[in-house]
Amino acid sequence: MASTDTPSPSLDPGASDDPGWKAAWPFLVAVVIVLLAVGTIALFHVIKPGSERLTESAKVTRAINDYYTAKNAVNYEQFRSLSCPADLLQPSFPTDAAFEQAGQASRTEHGNITITDITETAVTGSSATANMHWRYTKNPKDAVLPITLVKASEDWKVCGAKGP
Repeated sequence: MASTDTPSPSLDPGASDDPGWKAAWPFLVAVVIVLLAVGTIALFHVIKPGSERLTESAKVTRAINDYYTAKNAVNYEQFRSLSCPADLLQPSFPTDAAFEQAGQASRTEHGNITITDITETAVTGSSATANMHWRYTKNPKDAVLPITLVKASEDWKVCGAKGP
């Protein structure tokens, strides 16, 4: 019978299962890479916010959406700020009271304006056009409304909207 005098490694009281810091290096490198990526993204958002990275067509779409959101909310200040400067000078431009009264009456009768799509956006310098596909919530019949916009101080403004 052969006898072995050396104990197995798992029975060695001096042996340790702790691999030390060497085993943690891949994890630490991955954490540093993730932190650098997140930091870079955050830095880009601080330097140039997402709203400044939009294309002109996207800015036109946003202006139309915001304009009709103001009408739905009967928010005169926002509606006025999104209206074309030439429209503001027209005697037919509604006053705060007239806007509120017309907005409440429209919402009661027809419901809110729902924009289903904005298509055929064309931007030419400081003017733009787009077709707004919309409907009232109480009348699900779709309609198309051509919208004209002008750029004033880097913001797009809705001009002469004939519709809801």
